[in-house]
Amino acid sequence: MALSLNRFFVILSFVCVALFLVQCKQSGEKKEAEKCTSNKPLNPNGDSELALMMRNMVHSSESLKELIKQGKLPDQFPEEFLKIHTAKPTDSNTKKASFDGYATNYILNLQSLYKSPKDQLTTNYNAVISACVSCHTEHCPGPLKKIKQLTIE
Repeated sequence: MALSLNRFFVILSFVCVALFLVQCKQSGEKKEAEKCTSNKPLNPNGDSELALMMRNMVHSSESLKELIKQGKLPDQFPEEFLKIHTAKPTDSNTKKASFDGYATNYILNLQSLYKSPKDQLTTNYNAVISACVSCHTEHCPGPLKKIKQLTIE
């Protein structure tokens, strides 16, 4: 009886630890999701025009991804993204000389996506995301993991 009672407590301990770890992971994911979708500034000094635009680009890409996976064409080109060249960054040092080339590449790929025939939607969408990855590899690598998750497999 003592052996089975010990075994019971060992199993119960493992279950409690597992539940605790799952809860912590879910709590962390929830906090991260709230941080990405919150209207509160992420930067203690306020969010820059470029940072806000890039968050809108992520939200737009998430919506586009779902539309394209359903085989639907995107409808209205997001004109506000054309301001990427002039949007003020949080830190002026992050906008290196190569930024404009990356920004132009992003806009060209995005325009191509919105003119795509249905059979080219996934390819052209992934080219937009690839343009984002290329730029962020050099300029601001923090959001790369999030950006790469936008790719359609």
